[in-house]
Amino acid sequence: MRPTMNRRGFLSGITALGIGAAVAGCSGGSSGTSSGGLQWWDHFSAYQDLQKEWAKGQSEQLGVPVTYTYYEASKAGESLRLANQAKKLPDVFSNVVGLPLAALVADKWIREVELSDDTLKRLPKEILVEGVTKIDGKLYGVPLQSFRSHPSFTWTNVELFAKAGLDPADIPGDYDSFRATCQKLKAAGVAPMTIALGADGGRAGDQINDMAQVAGFPGLGGVRYATGEYGFHDDTYVNAIEFWKELFTGGLMLSGTNTFSVVNARTRYASGGVAIFIDGAWSPGGSRVLQPDFLPKMGVGQVVTPEAGAPVALYRNLSGPTFVISGSTKDPEAASKLVESFTGEDYLVKITEAMDAPPIDLDLVATADVTDPYKKAVTMLKEQVFQGPQAVVRNPDVSLAEARRKPVTPGLGAIVQGYLGGDVPDLRAALKTLSDANETEREKAIAAAKADGAEVALDDYAFPDWKPGADYAYSK
Repeated sequence: MRPTMNRRGFLSGITALGIGAAVAGCSGGSSGTSSGGLQWWDHFSAYQDLQKEWAKGQSEQLGVPVTYTYYEASKAGESLRLANQAKKLPDVFSNVVGLPLAALVADKWIREVELSDDTLKRLPKEILVEGVTKIDGKLYGVPLQSFRSHPSFTWTNVELFAKAGLDPADIPGDYDSFRATCQKLKAAGVAPMTIALGADGGRAGDQINDMAQVAGFPGLGGVRYATGEYGFHDDTYVNAIEFWKELFTGGLMLSGTNTFSVVNARTRYASGGVAIFIDGAWSPGGSRVLQPDFLPKMGVGQVVTPEAGAPVALYRNLSGPTFVISGSTKDPEAASKLVESFTGEDYLVKITEAMDAPPIDLDLVATADVTDPYKKAVTMLKEQVFQGPQAVVRNPDVSLAEARRKPVTPGLGAIVQGYLGGDVPDLRAALKTLSDANETEREKAIAAAKADGAEVALDDYAFPDWKPGADYAYSK
């Protein structure tokens, strides 16, 4: 028996209660910014020139002015939240608010995107998934970038490696060799490494999640796939953070790393100030924006594992919409056509050659005008990143509980920052508190959703049939 209240009615109820607004820290139903044109914001640094040109072309095609604005990744989410508070959300924006799709819909951050029948027919059906890109059968956007991605490659400066007497082709792939490489760089007078440890800690948290996975954590985001239980306090997390602590306190991280945003860290790397930068496949694109001449100096290696020769396996959820339409846009038809223009092959080839996050069709990279290190990174993504199970895919009603969840603070990234900085004295205890707090918040959200008629339970988060090293296949 299905719920007595349908999903649309349930989401309306959430909005009436102000739950989505409580999560977002601001009110929904903003009045929008458009007046005779479209405002389009995103956070893709490597796309900036492309987006400006695309906005000009779309202005001509749509017959309305399209104004493009770029925001740095670490500031984009907060900029959107402030815009929503001020009732000035852009008409189209990249999906970086940090809320589940159901919550964005519930609090009227976004509205349905209306694509032509021809476009819908050529889109892969596997990206049109209830709870991921659709809510209650309505489509809210499409992913333009592959879910086979992560922010944790070891990017190197081949010239600085050579200066330190190191083989630029021999990029360290395990804790011991990475530590030894950093020590040799330091001895040669080269700043060994940097990461984006500052800002809100989001990037640091993502990278520790990846290091835990390649160390053997059987899940994603602290959740064990088989049982659905939180395990941030697992040894894989503790050991990964302890490794960073060792590098940090040993003077192997560039001075100031603890305050660096992604752009701060990448700027030091692209300017030749540090030999190693931990970043995603998009690092060439982001670096080219900062220093076009730096690309020939870049090398890339795998996510660092605790043991040499260990297989690298990471797991990801299906990608949600890359761009969404504001629920308050004055021109939903033009906004939908702008979003639709992003699904064409011409645009997809252009974003591929911008070398940001890899495109939804990874095969485009083989023939695209991109660097060899970028191709190498994408090849590793194809071989090492697998589709993990998602509760919301198996049971779309999970989205109704997720819309109720409030973020737990401090999160993983903030705990990492605190531990490296000496403000968190007991790492495992802090991680156990994080696990327990997430369990509690999820249970509250499930109970609230069930009280309003949703069919959702803790068991929805457990996948005892999950097997490592392969894409998850849902039983029919």
